[in-house]
Parts: sequence; C-alpha cells; structure tokens
Amino acid sequence: MRSARQLVRFTLTCLLLLLSSVEPRPRSWDQPELELETIKRGILDRLGLQEPPVLRQRLDQDGLRRARQLYREKLTQLRGNRSRDESQAAAPAWTLHLLTPKLQRRTDAPVGSSRYDLTLSRPEAFPQELSVRKAELRLFKPSLRTLDLSRLNASWPSRVELYRLPEPRQRRGDPELLHSHTLAATPLSLELGAAVREWAASAVPQLQLQLVFPADLSAFLATNRSSQGAETLQLEVEAQVPVGERRRKSRALEEECRKNDGKCCLKSLKVSFQDIGWSDWVIAPNSYYMKFCAGSCPHNHKPASMHAQIKARLHTLSKEMPSPCCVPAGYDPMVLMHYSSDGRIVSTLFEDMIVTRCHCA
Repeated sequence: MRSARQLVRFTLTCLLLLLSSVEPRPRSWDQPELELETIKRGILDRLGLQEPPVLRQRLDQDGLRRARQLYREKLTQLRGNRSRDESQAAAPAWTLHLLTPKLQRRTDAPVGSSRYDLTLSRPEAFPQELSVRKAELRLFKPSLRTLDLSRLNASWPSRVELYRLPEPRQRRGDPELLHSHTLAATPLSLELGAAVREWAASAVPQLQLQLVFPADLSAFLATNRSSQGAETLQLEVEAQVPVGERRRKSRALEEECRKNDGKCCLKSLKVSFQDIGWSDWVIAPNSYYMKFCAGSCPHNHKPASMHAQIKARLHTLSKEMPSPCCVPAGYDPMVLMHYSSDGRIVSTLFEDMIVTRCHCA
C-alpha cells in the first residue's frame, strides 16, 4: 500500500515537471495584426529585401524636406498623367453653385464710407477638388438696373475695395487688400473669382472677406435678413470637379462597404509606417489605405462576365459548383520614397497596389 502511494506521488511529480517545462502557447494574432504582417512581407518582397534596411547614415532635415518635395512632385506628375488619360474619355461639366454668404455691417467705418464683413461657410457640395472658373456676388437689387445712375446723388460709390480678413486665431492682424474694383451700372455685381478660387483650394472652412465702399449702401444692397441678424447675399460660383477626381470619388462611394450585407465590396485598412516600425526608412507617405475585396458573390452582384453570371446561377442550383470569387477589378498606383539596402534614397512605383474596384469572377 505504501509503495503504491509512493508510485502515485512519483508519477504526479513527473507530470508537474513535464508541464512546467512546456512553454506557454503564444497569443494568437488579431486579424488586423496578421493582415499588417502580410502587407509588410509583401512590400519587402516587392523591394527585393529580406528585412528592413539597416541605416548607417540618415538625411538631415534639409535633405528630408527635399526628398519629400521630390515625392510630392512625382505624385503630382503621376496624377496629372492619369487625369489627362481619363479626361480624353469625357468632357468636363461646369456646375453652377448658388451660395449664400452673410454680410455684417461694421460700425467702425470712417465717416463717409461703409464697411461690411462677408462670411461664407463651405457647403458639403464644395470640396477642395473644385476648379473655380467664375464667382459673382450679386450686390444690388435688380430694380436698380432700370434706374439712371447718373441721377443718383454724388455719394453713389464708383469703387469697392476687397480685403481678406485674418483667421479667427489671428484676429490681431490687419486685413489684406486683395482688389479694388470699379462698380459699373450693369451688372451691379462683384467678381470674386480670385478670392473664391484660392479659398476653394485650401482647407480653410470659411471664406472671410471685407468690403469697403465710399458711401452708405444699406438701402441698395440686395440682401435678406437671416435668423442670426445678418444680411445674406447670393454668390454664384461656376466650378467643376476634375474628371479623374470626380470619377474616383464617385467610384469609391459605390465600392466602399457601407452596409453590412456581406456582399462583395471594398474594405479599407489604414497602414501607418510609424505604427509598424518603418518610419526610420520609409520617408513618404506616412501612411496609406490598404484596400481589399471581400464578401459573397450572389447571382447578378457585380459580375465580371457572362461566365461569372452563369457560374453564380449554377452555384444556386448545386453547391458542387463553386461560386464566383470577390476579386479586384481595378487599381491605383502608389509611390514609396524610401532608403534602399545600400543607404540611397529611391522611389518605387507600385502600379497595382491600391485596389479601387471589386467584382465577382
């Protein structure tokens, strides 16, 4: 009996020793981590590298600025070439945008003149990609066009000065004179093309201008009182989105997985070179969106061909026939500015890096 208990103790001791010598199971990767590791391996393989390059000497700040400037130039050239190719397929269309800036009269104007602050918030349908051809501010009431302006009193202004106001966080700065316009009898409007064009291309959320007249025009301005107590005018802006940019944005909205219906669509994964530990040898870009196709391919959902339609129909009749697969149908290129294995600065073009469309094939 005693020997049996000793045998049991011996066996348990051996099992504990064996278990203590086994290394714990590694933590399984989350899916995004696995995807990032796959992306890293794919980029290294494309560059012909086994591992990220070990740098012995890095560029100084001036050198980095020049390298990033070269990167931006290459990117602009690449986009320009693509836009020209796409613009040959369709002529650009100009669209008239009717905007309503607010006009607030200032009380600090010199005697014998009037001063107004004009503010316009950027509407959703007015992105930075717009190319502005014409912007006309309807200043005066249409009824004035039928009057003989020569009969009006001498205080009727002949010129208007247009200033750009400093940004709210820089309110202590002085307004910047942009233009001085002569007011004609017709069309009784003010051309703001240059100011609107510069604002449209910027990331500033509001256009803030100041109009200075040599007389009081309150009775003649074609305005309506708003709920905030300011007057509103009408600004007509004729603009267009570049053909290539318009197509890409429209295509992206159609392709992105916005509804969780599980069908073939375009998914995005942000890849930050800093987060994956590559910011020491990848100069630009800082990050990009890795897009991939995922989802099911039911009948008549984004078929790539008649063959794909028939294949999907056969799959509904018999599961022995595999269904079509959700695969890329188009790509955008990506430029990578980076150090090579010998420490040189090089740029590599990945022609088929960014998926833009998916279909079922």
